[in-house]
Amino acid sequence: MKAFKVVIFILASILIVGCSTLKKSNKAKVVEESVDTVNVGRVPNEIVINNPAKQVAGEWTFMSIKDNPVKTLERPFFTLDFSDNRFYGNNGCNVINGTFECDSSSIKFDNIISTMMACDNETSEQDVMKAFGEATSMKLFEKKDIKYLHLLAKNGHTLAILKEQNLNFMNGAWTVEEISGKKITDENVKLVIDLDQLSLHGNSGCNIVNGSIYIDYGKDWGVQFQQLISTMKMCENIKTETALLVALEETETCKPIDGNQIALYDNKGECVAVLKKLRLK
Repeated sequence: MKAFKVVIFILASILIVGCSTLKKSNKAKVVEESVDTVNVGRVPNEIVINNPAKQVAGEWTFMSIKDNPVKTLERPFFTLDFSDNRFYGNNGCNVINGTFECDSSSIKFDNIISTMMACDNETSEQDVMKAFGEATSMKLFEKKDIKYLHLLAKNGHTLAILKEQNLNFMNGAWTVEEISGKKITDENVKLVIDLDQLSLHGNSGCNIVNGSIYIDYGKDWGVQFQQLISTMKMCENIKTETALLVALEETETCKPIDGNQIALYDNKGECVAVLKKLRLK
């Protein structure tokens, strides 16, 4: 009788362990699916396109083509200019331009011309060009304030996914309101950001500051200030200049706070500076 009870206990234990294992397997599968749904190809929050000239105008960077990440020598992108229905950009190797037609859902690229430079990533370049040729419609999505444009084939399948160049809000003149949590009261501490020229210049409150800008398209809101130099005049508030240059050198990302302010963040996500839009009198 005791032996029989022992057998029952062992069988029950096996069943319990087995059920537990099955639950863990199902849970693991759910985790994989949830991770998969955040891939760039499955961005939620579709945006209805009712004004293409406003909603899809501008610069778009290729992130994937037919579910494969784009890896090219140059950044593949195009800019849609609705003033004359022309587009221009790069296919990952060569400079391209042409014409386009679009409405609230359809899009067609035509009259495409390209430079003829040879590159190692020829296959990826051809994939980009095929996407231009096969695209017949588009959809617009948004996730975490980032917009994604999907180019679709005639059968409705996604050909390519592009991310909006999203740093235009940085263009212009700014006063430095805060550095690493410390308020800056000197209104002479100013910066001018020019994304078209990828340049930075301004005044540290003591010296003239100049530098270049690198946009990290692989990272949301990714920006870096590089090759920073300043004139070498000594001033009473030289500590503010030093703090500003350090903050700029540490900047990895940025984000608008509102229409008048932007925040700069380091690689740990900590705010290193807050800039306020300079209103011209």
